[in-house]
Amino acid sequence: MKDLFKKIKEGLLGPDGTGGGSGQQGVITAQELVDQAFEHFKMRLQDSSTDMSLLFPTSMIIYLNPEDYNARKQEFPARANDIKKKCMKEVRSQISGNSEWQDYIPHSKYWKIQFVEFKPECVINSDGDAHFSVEKGHVMIVSDLYANDLGESIGDSASSGGRIVTTVHNIKGTTSLQNLAINPDAFKDVTIVGQNCFRIEFLRADIYDTANNKHSAPVHSSTPPASKTSAETVVNRSTPSKQSNTPQKHVTAELQVWDSYFLVNGQKTDKYVITSERLQITGPSATTSTDGAELLKIDNDSIMNPHLNIRYDAPNKRFLISAVGDTKLNQKILERNPDNWSEMPNNSTILLNGDIQLNFILKNV
Repeated sequence: MKDLFKKIKEGLLGPDGTGGGSGQQGVITAQELVDQAFEHFKMRLQDSSTDMSLLFPTSMIIYLNPEDYNARKQEFPARANDIKKKCMKEVRSQISGNSEWQDYIPHSKYWKIQFVEFKPECVINSDGDAHFSVEKGHVMIVSDLYANDLGESIGDSASSGGRIVTTVHNIKGTTSLQNLAINPDAFKDVTIVGQNCFRIEFLRADIYDTANNKHSAPVHSSTPPASKTSAETVVNRSTPSKQSNTPQKHVTAELQVWDSYFLVNGQKTDKYVITSERLQITGPSATTSTDGAELLKIDNDSIMNPHLNIRYDAPNKRFLISAVGDTKLNQKILERNPDNWSEMPNNSTILLNGDIQLNFILKNV
């Protein structure tokens, strides 16, 4: 056990065992905080990845000295977002340099980053207690590959599969960020889920920037580059004329669902190939589509009947989407209007009710 916590303290902080801090007597700067978390991330990425697969931590508990914590606490939403952005920049760089990683799909549903004040009386425990201190100007980090593993906040003590779960005792709450006049538009992708604990969606679009066509993964050998048209481009506001639902040979795309299943002919599946020109996505109780389109059910009662529509615009060789229920396309909120159609580029990410993620991949055009 002593060796275990030595590893936590020395192995997880950074290559030099201190987290890469400047060693200055003053409190940690915003940049130092982000840089130390990033160095930890790079070390874990190198340790967890192979030449065939890419893995890295998406959950971090960052322990700070009380002086550092109090100096930086109002910045925590921005720092969490900064850490996520810097880590994702590294992921994109790694993917571009390794052909075996080109088809990487996010292995975790979201990022979770929590900042904890580590007071002198705090104890980290698992099967036994271990006493540490965090020096001013430095951080101590415990991370996991999957955001769910560390629970919603410090204090979870459940353990599974022999994995060490740390808890911290005697940590008292500080001023809640919800009491501050924060502009939600500034941190629209950051959700506060606990005491200075932040959750940020981890979407395929974070890696493959379909909206700006900066990076497109070769999902299929014949897959074309992503469209340069913004995902929020309004195509028209009138209901499209009824088209033939007969599939055309070149019109195929695939939907992949996370955190749920598609229901197809009474069977559960996480992938569905679109072969028709009109598709309506619904909850499990739907019996027929509203306009004769092909019906695709999701095994989740929160999904509306219908929730969204997808159609193929044959003359322009593009797929369009309109929303009835709560829907995001590539992190952009879609207007809940079935007559408001937006273009859906290749490798798009669709988020339903902020919870169920669909990936849209062109297979043959």
